[in-house]
Amino acid sequence: MKDVTIGREYSFKSQRLQAGTSPSIPFAENLFKKFQWNRDSIMLNAPEGSGVYGLFSALWIYIGEAENIRERLLEHLSGNNSCSTHYQPSGFAFELVSPTDRSRRQQELVKGLQPLCNGKALAFQTDR
Repeated sequence: MKDVTIGREYSFKSQRLQAGTSPSIPFAENLFKKFQWNRDSIMLNAPEGSGVYGLFSALWIYIGEAENIRERLLEHLSGNNSCSTHYQPSGFAFELVSPTDRSRRQQELVKGLQPLCNGKALAFQTDR
């Protein structure tokens, strides 16, 4: 397998993405780094690449996907999602995922983690 490096220290196995398999632990490469939910942390740690991301506090709040993870997290931070704003995340995690696999991976994570703001019976209006 060939390692593909994106940005600073973020890498993924290109063959894993092509084969359609995913890591067994969601956000395995960075979940336990506990990136804080603030602008400085997003600017320092979130890549400007394609992938999925999760917002959390004690529970998973929201799982999303984006062409540019950093840009999308900054949008959330500015308050464009009423549900995630209501639950006030304390941190974020992400996985770099190819554009063709992003939606599928987001669906897998939502199904497995059952975040508060991705459900169908929400009292809040959520974005994408």
